[in-house]
Amino acid sequence: MKIAIVAAEISPWAKVGGLADVIGALPAALKNIGHQPVLILPGYRALLSALSARPIADRAHVAFGHGTETFSILRADGPEGIPIYLIDHAGFFDRAGIYGERGKVYPDNLLRYIFFGRAAAMVAADHIGPDVVHAHDWHAAVTPIVMRADPKFHQKLRSVLSLFTIHNLAFQGIFEPVDYPLLGLDWSYFNVDGLEFYGRVNLMKGAVVMSDAVSTVSPTYASEVTANAELGFGLEGVLAGGGARFKGILNGADYREWNPATDKLIAKSYGPARPDGKRVCKQDLCAAAKLPIREGAPLVGMVSRMTEQKGFDLLRDAIEEIMRLDLQLVMLASGDPQMEEYFRAAERNHQGKLRVILDYDNPMAHKIQAGCDAFLMPSRFEPCGLTQMYALKYGTAPVVRATGGLRDTVSEFDPATGRGNGFVFELFRPGDLVAALARMATVYKNAAKWRKLMSNCFACDFSWDRAAREYVKWFEDLRASR
Repeated sequence: MKIAIVAAEISPWAKVGGLADVIGALPAALKNIGHQPVLILPGYRALLSALSARPIADRAHVAFGHGTETFSILRADGPEGIPIYLIDHAGFFDRAGIYGERGKVYPDNLLRYIFFGRAAAMVAADHIGPDVVHAHDWHAAVTPIVMRADPKFHQKLRSVLSLFTIHNLAFQGIFEPVDYPLLGLDWSYFNVDGLEFYGRVNLMKGAVVMSDAVSTVSPTYASEVTANAELGFGLEGVLAGGGARFKGILNGADYREWNPATDKLIAKSYGPARPDGKRVCKQDLCAAAKLPIREGAPLVGMVSRMTEQKGFDLLRDAIEEIMRLDLQLVMLASGDPQMEEYFRAAERNHQGKLRVILDYDNPMAHKIQAGCDAFLMPSRFEPCGLTQMYALKYGTAPVVRATGGLRDTVSEFDPATGRGNGFVFELFRPGDLVAALARMATVYKNAAKWRKLMSNCFACDFSWDRAAREYVKWFEDLRASR
């Protein structure tokens, strides 16, 4: 199958969150199992600088609002020779950031991504001819919407399967009806069964109801968002009504980058057969993070956005109790300014036990995965999560809240049976978080049991090959039923 993947991010060049990691890895996995992935991305400044792209259409035109917008279509060869089509529009995409700069979003993001979605549909129809169009998150939602609702695109792409994957329901692309004409669609689609959402326009809802099928990034998250209004963000009823059209497929981990046996960014390579290199990596991390080495105390790591979604409000409320445990905590995180200031102050109060690194640094992220004994993810909700998968590959025991993909990948370690790969707490309460870390610290003091836990972590396999095969089976089943 030829699969056109439409998205707003790709690792390593245009990355804001986990979406970029997915788009950076899934196409290669699809190619490795015999299919033809093609990527359609905005022509961001960072992508044009990193890729050797050649023009295939200097002056393309697409309807936008009440007029047309002119842009160029570039083509580049991505990793493993996968074609990448870039929508080159300097006014929308020649910027330093992806969605914004210096903590502020671009005020014209709605225009940028409505245009991108329409341009991507045009590229798919006129230059790719795919069997499947697979769009990701609200920034790409306009593509499956116009494939059905715009007569010109529908005529060209009517035989093409349209699929939409939700990575995070917290961001849906909602705007006021006064801007509806930007979509270039008949007003008949602005209704309760279409794009209307409590009197406003919702691009994610439109993609959900107009795609042939919809997925999200873990089975548990798929269940949670149909049953829980807090997690469904108003779309729980729409998703529940999708029935078999709505599916949870667990993301994979990109072991090409995240593998302690081959990682060039850590002090010493290691793996299940020779795990001693992890001790060297811990010493290196402590030196880099300016933390003293505390023999017998586990070093816990975090690599995250500093937001309430990621549980930093819970961590804030529990930090004093956590600091009374025999452990150290190093976090590579930034985000909410008030949270940043709180944890900077906490670091000053707990020198030698807490280290807060606010500027994201990819080599430091690798050092934390390799050098820590445990990895903390106290998320309020977590559609899939990738860093816990990386931690498992590095023999770093995850300590997680049982939500979304964290529940699907981490199970409580039982010292009596030796089964399990981490430590899990159910309720979003400070005491439950502290108790999970205390259980981890207790097991850490028993060298034999900790070795068994590390072995269980190493044995986990969340490769993209598994996820790609599940996607392809889903595509094939949908095409057969269609």
